[in-house]
Amino acid sequence: MKYWIERWSLLRKKELMFYPDRFPVNDVYKTMCTWEELKKGFDELHEIFVRCYDDILNDPADMGLPLYDMNEYGYFSKEARSSREESYKYAKIFYVLGYAGELKQNGELYIHSDTLKEQCRSLKITKIEVFLSKLGNYGIAAEGLVNGKIKSNTEIFVSFPDNVNVIKVLYILAVKAHGTNRFKDFCRLNYRLFESDWDTVEYDKGVEAVSDLFHSEQDRETARLIHEELIRRNYCYNFQEWNEGPQIRYYRKEADRNRNTNADFWLTCMDTELRFYFRIRHIDKALDYIKSCPDSVVDSFLVSDNGCGNRVSGACSSGISYEFNGRTVWRCGCCNPNFQVTPGAEDYMCYIKAVEMTQNWK
Repeated sequence: MKYWIERWSLLRKKELMFYPDRFPVNDVYKTMCTWEELKKGFDELHEIFVRCYDDILNDPADMGLPLYDMNEYGYFSKEARSSREESYKYAKIFYVLGYAGELKQNGELYIHSDTLKEQCRSLKITKIEVFLSKLGNYGIAAEGLVNGKIKSNTEIFVSFPDNVNVIKVLYILAVKAHGTNRFKDFCRLNYRLFESDWDTVEYDKGVEAVSDLFHSEQDRETARLIHEELIRRNYCYNFQEWNEGPQIRYYRKEADRNRNTNADFWLTCMDTELRFYFRIRHIDKALDYIKSCPDSVVDSFLVSDNGCGNRVSGACSSGISYEFNGRTVWRCGCCNPNFQVTPGAEDYMCYIKAVEMTQNWK
């Protein structure tokens, strides 16, 4: 992997959500097609997204996306940030076509050219004609252009001749996501958008906000157990977004949650994988307990990190150093909590107990 656009487009592809063979569809959408037709359209739309991301990964220049070398531009550079935003480009194009158009009985979308231009500007999409031509590679036809250009006060027709249900599903997802401010759910083809009516969203209020993106059923189950255990212990929580994925932060006090500070635990989706962060300020008070835990837990506390620039400069006030099983371990705590693990269902409680037994030490 050489370019930032490849790194972020790969994540966009991985974020396309797992969906079961059967899932609930609200009756309001069944007036447009049967459940079986909707599922066929959804399957094919999912495949179109996968193929599109594969093409980006194989030849991002041909797909009209920027080529910023990862060795030349750092993670926090404007070029890396631009590439991260550009990785949504094709999802944005599908999105704007879906919600800006009027769905006709024959399964075509009619989009007024002035509306399309206006909505493209709002989403920072330029040269839409070029990208519309690319959609032909995936079986999507866009008619109404004049010499390859979109003229003012004309109609654009968008269709998928091989399966009219693809356009119907695209319309449903885009209109629902746009009306409920769920753009990322559209990008991820979140099947839960079908569960309720056009104006209602009833999911993403619990652990599924993070766990739905995991590819591993084991990780989804472990995340559920962690979330339920922390709620049982009266932690309050809020939702956050990282570049790498969503997260839930858990706080002992509501005042800390309101200030978004001093979270004891983070349950995160790191590139679609489970990562559990936690903060231990007085680890020497927990080392005897940790020694009694399974080897997987003990091993996680033997891992050092390099720390950030604050450690090098001597200005670090958040990192910790400790002796454990004959090793000197350093754990940075400037940007994230000191510890991060990918726990299993058999050992996650050890980490929660290790944190809690040190909370009352000053």
